Amino acid sequence: MEIRQLKYFIAVAEEGNISRAAARLHISQPPLTRHIQTLEEDLGVQLFKRTNWGVELTQAGRLLLEHARNIKAHVELAAHQAQQVAKGQLGRIEVGVYGTAMLNVIPRILARFSASHPDVELILQSAPKGPQIEALTQGRIQLAFDRHLPESDEIAVELVDREPVMLALNKNHPLASQESIRILDLKGHALIGEMGQTYQRSAHLFQRHGFLPNFTQRAADMISAAILAASGFDISFAPASMATLQLPDLVYRPLEDEEKPMMLLHCAYRRNESNPLLHELLRTVREYRTAQGIEP
Repeated sequence: MEIRQLKYFIAVAEEGNISRAAARLHISQPPLTRHIQTLEEDLGVQLFKRTNWGVELTQAGRLLLEHARNIKAHVELAAHQAQQVAKGQLGRIEVGVYGTAMLNVIPRILARFSASHPDVELILQSAPKGPQIEALTQGRIQLAFDRHLPESDEIAVELVDREPVMLALNKNHPLASQESIRILDLKGHALIGEMGQTYQRSAHLFQRHGFLPNFTQRAADMISAAILAASGFDISFAPASMATLQLPDLVYRPLEDEEKPMMLLHCAYRRNESNPLLHELLRTVREYRTAQGIEP
């Protein structure tokens, strides 16, 4: 039994007439008659009774019609879903996320993607950079977001966003009364360093003003650093989007400097990845970047 035979059978059963069914199927009558006869021979049952005005279903034919319609519907659904998957409109994609970008930038990108791809299942995996790269290399996730991601022969990295640097500090800190804080204002004040060394890479900002940053505390990530700052332990750096994270007694102040220091957010993916969903998500990332006026 072939799908085409079932399609022909359904048309004859619904039309009750070979000629009308042939016209509906855009084929001539003799081949259609042969297909119906072959189907009856293959099944070993009579599906139609011939009448003066056409054909009508036998009891076996009525039962087959019910199943044939279900089979046809499933085949059409399978074909449609296969086409949707190939277009990146259906399926499942796993994304690695971590740190402060989860507070603002990534939700905005994923919300845009979900709005245009409502049938795609989006799974988020939260892990630091090392495990993210490992999961990416092994194909367990298709895209990773983090502040600093290493590029390699296997892994491609793209810029997602640039954010102004801010300072997070306790509301009772002496510098909290200022509307903005300059690099020079930080001289003599203790700072909280993030273990990923995000801030130490900008040490030249301090050196340009004749001193080095005084990192007296260490935190696993920028959110942990902000929690320490809220608790009264020194000052931490933060991207502008982190201001959405409100903690008791924590305030944010812009970092004022002529170099206008920025924190970067990147995404990484396997260079040879052919998953259509990845390329759809990357298109959304690039649309976001363009909307922000950011050059790659």
